[in-house]
Amino acid sequence: MSQFIGKQVVLTLKRSIICTTPKHRAFMQTLCLKRPGDTRECEYTPNVHGMVKLVPHLIDVKVKG
Repeated sequence: MSQFIGKQVVLTLKRSIICTTPKHRAFMQTLCLKRPGDTRECEYTPNVHGMVKLVPHLIDVKVKG
């Protein structure tokens, strides 16, 4: 997914964060994703890449466009 860096992407929360670790919940809070199905458009920076890399089972990443 590092090929997305610098592009506008749409992040979608695929699964609930109820049974996840506190660290993963903090990542979701930082990305403003609370409920399954929530989406957010943002620029894919190295910070976002680091968070998405640790929770690929929870987030779906698509390039906007």
